[in-house]
Formats: sequence, structure tokens, C-alpha cells
Amino acid sequence: MLSAPVFCCVGITWGKVVALYAVAGGLAIDCVKQGQHSMVHTIVDCLGEFVRKTLVTWLRRRGGWADITKSVVNNDSSIRDHWLVSVLCTCGHFLKAIFFFLLRER
Repeated sequence: MLSAPVFCCVGITWGKVVALYAVAGGLAIDCVKQGQHSMVHTIVDCLGEFVRKTLVTWLRRRGGWADITKSVVNNDSSIRDHWLVSVLCTCGHFLKAIFFFLLRER
């Protein structure tokens, strides 16, 4: 994952935040598929720590997570649908990885 100084110097955008969650979700899915279940906790912990240390200030300045709708809402429905589907799929993959991980622990 990117270190906080590099991420901040380049500039935080909603696209980068979504990409960060997409990468974390993809890594978590790969870890579950390869039987590296303990790594899912590590990925979740690292992502949570990064959000707490780096993104919280940026999110507060924008009014929280709801601000992402300003980036994805557009009059052109095809573009809006594309962004919304991308965001929902990204979150879905991340949640699916966590679900499969928790299911495997039983």
C-alpha cells in the first residue's frame, strides 16, 4: 500500500479512495482463495489504520463519506450509472472477501 506521505503529496481524490478499497478488496479475495486467511485481518487493519491516520482529515473537510455523491452525480445517466456501479462493486468485493474469510474460520 502507499505510504501516507506519498498519498497526500500527490493529492487525495475520490477516485484514489475507491481504488484503494478496490485493491484492498482484491487482495483480500486473493488471500482467501490461496488459503492465507490471516492476511485478510492484516489488510483490513492496515486499511483502517490508513483511513484513520490519513483520510479522516480529508473526509471531514468534505463533509464525510456522503461527499462521494458529488463526484459521481452527473446529468448524463450513463456516466452516473458507471460510477455508482463501480463504487458498489468495489464495496461488494471487499465485503464478499470478509464474508468468505469469516465463513472459512468456522
